[in-house]
Order: sequence, then C-alpha cells, then structure tokens
Amino acid sequence: MSSPVVSIRPVEDDDLPIFLTHQEDPVASAMAAFPTRTPEAFYEHFALIRANPTNYIRTILAGDIVVGDIMSWVHEGEREVGYWIGRDHWGRGYATAALRLLLAEIAERPIVAHVALDNIGSRRVLEHCGFMVVDEAVAEDGVHERILRLD
Repeated sequence: MSSPVVSIRPVEDDDLPIFLTHQEDPVASAMAAFPTRTPEAFYEHFALIRANPTNYIRTILAGDIVVGDIMSWVHEGEREVGYWIGRDHWGRGYATAALRLLLAEIAERPIVAHVALDNIGSRRVLEHCGFMVVDEAVAEDGVHERILRLD
C-alpha cells in the first residue's frame, strides 16, 4: 500500500475545528511546548492570521484527509515558519512534505523556526528541509528552544 499524496491548500472554514482538536491534544501541546488556547481564543487567533496578507497559512492534506496546518509569518522583521500535525498522523513524513511545498511558495530567505529542545521530530523535519541550528535560547514564556534557519 502506498502512502497518500501530501498537498497543501488555503485554509477553509471547515478545517478550523480539526485544527482546534489537534491543538487541544495535551501530548501534542506538551511536545510543542505550546499552550492550548480556549476555542474562542483559537478562532480569534486564526481570524487574525488569515486576515494578514503577508501570512501564508495552509491546510496539510494526506490524500483527502486534513492532517494539520502549516504557516509562515513575519515576526520582528524575520520570516518564520511553523506547523502542527495531528498526533494520529505523526511519523509519516507529512510535515516534511508539507514544509517542502510551502518553502516552494515562499521566495523570501532566510526563514527561521523555533523548536522546543525536546521536540526532536520537529527539528528533524526542519533539518530534512535544509534548516540548520543557529542558536539556542529561552523564549519569553520560559521555553528552552533551538533556533533553526534556512538561508
């Protein structure tokens, strides 16, 4: 049996409840060192990022199944990237494939990613796509993280 084809597309309203379920998973939230938002805060956040024309925000599909989201935004003058894969879909290469597709859409370089020290899977995804560790830091929220960059 072959793996499903991974694609990305613009986010549709019907994707948001799936994304909310992904971010409510306590194991995934702990791995990403990212706090869970209330549903109200989650929908408000997505409305803001979808309204900003400088952001790239895409739904990740494996075949016709929504498996996660991926986005890129500018923070303090640097283009950043982040993604979230539902835990049921971890370890299948979906994040790596989706990141490659998103990077093909974005001409800007460098692109930066911040990864919690314990999130080895996410670091590997970034490294498979050419990102290199350039620093370690403690974020404002106290999370120890690696900073990776793609030039």
